[in-house]
Amino acid sequence: MSKLVYGLDVGTTKIVAIAGRVDGRRPVEVLAMGEAPSYGLRRGVVVDREAATESVAEAIEACGGGKLRGGPVSVGIAGSHIRSLNTEVTLLNRSRNRLVTERFLKRLHAEARGADPDEDEEVLHVVPRSFVLDGTEGVRQPVGLAARRVTMRAHVVSGAISSIQNLLGAVEDCGVRVSRVVLEPLASAEACLSPDDRQMGTALLDIGGGTTDIAAFLRGSLAHTAVVPIGGESFSADVAYGLKLPFEDAERLKVRYGSALSDGVDDVAPVLLDDRHHSAKFISQILEYRAREVLEFARDSLDHARVRNSLPGGIVLTGGGSQLEGFGQLAEEILGMRARLAVPRRIKGDVKPVQKPQYSTAVGLLYFAAKNDDLRPKSKGAGAFDFGSIVAAVKGWFRVLPG
Repeated sequence: MSKLVYGLDVGTTKIVAIAGRVDGRRPVEVLAMGEAPSYGLRRGVVVDREAATESVAEAIEACGGGKLRGGPVSVGIAGSHIRSLNTEVTLLNRSRNRLVTERFLKRLHAEARGADPDEDEEVLHVVPRSFVLDGTEGVRQPVGLAARRVTMRAHVVSGAISSIQNLLGAVEDCGVRVSRVVLEPLASAEACLSPDDRQMGTALLDIGGGTTDIAAFLRGSLAHTAVVPIGGESFSADVAYGLKLPFEDAERLKVRYGSALSDGVDDVAPVLLDDRHHSAKFISQILEYRAREVLEFARDSLDHARVRNSLPGGIVLTGGGSQLEGFGQLAEEILGMRARLAVPRRIKGDVKPVQKPQYSTAVGLLYFAAKNDDLRPKSKGAGAFDFGSIVAAVKGWFRVLPG
């Protein structure tokens, strides 16, 4: 049975609203997409609610308006306030037959959510990595198996309550019912990585407008996530500052002539913009400096998580910033692994408009919704939450339901 799903990628430079139809494991069919410039956000965080609401509303109208207002919407989130950790929780199964049930898994999820509490944070995702049943390692699906002592190893993602509340408030002001908040690199991974990529060991680097998002997978499971507070907007801002140009002109120069590898640019090659000549070499030196900073952040993050040397699948680059010429080659040099550019995969319908790196998160939100709760009961959805019932009491606070 097919079902309609909706997503909102609320980014620093653009808002993307998307509607699609999914049917089990088949490719998602994109039915409509709307896009609008983003105002009121800085590095993934709402700083002007009214401006952000207007941008979201414009994207929704461009997508058909009523479509998104008629059903549950998955909203992507990023920002430097995001925190993640790997944790391990153990419970004794006191049932008479010792069988692990869905109800018992909910208790494990609840334990994982409270393992490292912070009064200013709310858990967005509890993603199981593996289970240990009475000492037996590597169990992926424990339901129906017998065990007295059950350990869940999980990746827990949380965010600042105030930032989440502000984001959802801007979206709700447009008449949209939010069904879940999804960490953006997890959504992008749904769109760009295959099961083989995850099993082999692969990291995704999504270079957006305001942030660069990281998700690493080992043996099919999520092992590490991080958000670097630098994105494509910083690249353009650097060029604008270096050349004393308006931001819009710097963006045009970056897109047309920019490179992350300045050594390959002629020392005297000029580029023309509005009757003014600029040094292509100087532009690329500015961009390379910032690109190296982003990639060094990513390298250090993967090293800190002790996963960089366990990624034979290499690094997958997506997001609008990944299209900067030479970025992939520089990534291979700094990260010490194979790099490739990815666009959303397994989609049908009018795919041409969305089959670009900058739409990976938006398409991934549709897959995430389909995979986690829209085609099966809510209680089985990883990361789902009941927002509507709580908004009546305290707007923006929500409850995460375990998967």
